[in-house]
Amino acid sequence: MATSTSASENAEEAATAAGQPAQGKPQPPKTGQYRLLGVVDPDFGNMVAFALKVPRGWQVNQSFKRVWDGAVPNAQIYISFRSPDAAQRIDYLPTNGYVYSDGPAAQNLRQQKQQMGMQDTRMAPNELAPMPALTYVKRVLLAQLAQNGVQLRNIGNERSTPPHLAKENRMESSASVDGVLANGRKVRVEARMGVSQMQSNGDTFYSWSVVPSITQTTGDLAATYAHTKTAQESIVSNPEWVKKNTELMTKGYQANSEASRRQHEETMAGIAANTAASTAAHNQRMQDIAAAGAANTARFNDRMNTMDKNMANYQANEARRDGQHEAYVDNVIRNETKFANPSTGERVKLDNRYEHAYTDGKGTYYQSNTPLRASDVNWQELGKVSLNDY
Repeated sequence: MATSTSASENAEEAATAAGQPAQGKPQPPKTGQYRLLGVVDPDFGNMVAFALKVPRGWQVNQSFKRVWDGAVPNAQIYISFRSPDAAQRIDYLPTNGYVYSDGPAAQNLRQQKQQMGMQDTRMAPNELAPMPALTYVKRVLLAQLAQNGVQLRNIGNERSTPPHLAKENRMESSASVDGVLANGRKVRVEARMGVSQMQSNGDTFYSWSVVPSITQTTGDLAATYAHTKTAQESIVSNPEWVKKNTELMTKGYQANSEASRRQHEETMAGIAANTAASTAAHNQRMQDIAAAGAANTARFNDRMNTMDKNMANYQANEARRDGQHEAYVDNVIRNETKFANPSTGERVKLDNRYEHAYTDGKGTYYQSNTPLRASDVNWQELGKVSLNDY
């Protein structure tokens, strides 16, 4: 539903408060810059849900309806108030509610959905991981506004308040950015965020909501935003309405839970029947595959053994040819041959015109056709490498 308040109604309100008739009498001074606006719930006989301060003389519109998530009713409240000259305007958009779960069980369920080929692995349509308020403004809220034709330019003046503990163990924070609309009006887009969480069986469950607001003006944006802040900080809930609304939502949660339980039982029964049928077919396929695989493996092993033998023969022949070629070049062309240290196995090429070669182990070599008593000089005699082992 929607209601509006005109300047004449404000005058009448002020006159009544002073005990004077509104018509035919001088108007008394205003009792304050703001008046109290009651936001009514039409589903509860127009009961006031909550009240907040709005500037006197401003036109006010409000809309209160519920969007049903199964049997759970989520209140969608829109409030707009603007100055008499339409130069200033403040809009409170419906609250965006989100849920998210994180932990071993939640991750396992998402992986199961991926393995089943599901593109959407969310547990609920409104699943979204919590994020800082400023990130939400820039990543989510501005995108939503753009989709609805509200495009900002010259975005800047980012502001945010750190999360702080509020009532009911709820962490609250806020953030905003400033910009300019296509018509040149200055605008501030703000998100006020509340996050609750609980632990259960190793998983963390988040329930969080965001109240978006848009403040716009042709004049001083800070002055207009002061009205937005006053409205936000003056909100007072009606305890009776809170009780009735909580009862309504609790019944909805219970109904949704029961429906989910029944659907889960039906799904599991269907899965069990399909599993029994598919298991038998799968076992037969596995037996056929195993038999074919065994035959293929035997043929493959035979081919690989033959290839290994051929490769070994090829490598041996190549090594022999390489050694023969190297020995020819060394002994015929370069007058060199290989000598090996029997202690270390190290090989070195030396002059092949000498029968004996010795080393001191420090890189110095001595050759002679006459053998030395290597033990007298503490030298190690080297042995010529056979051409077959070259």
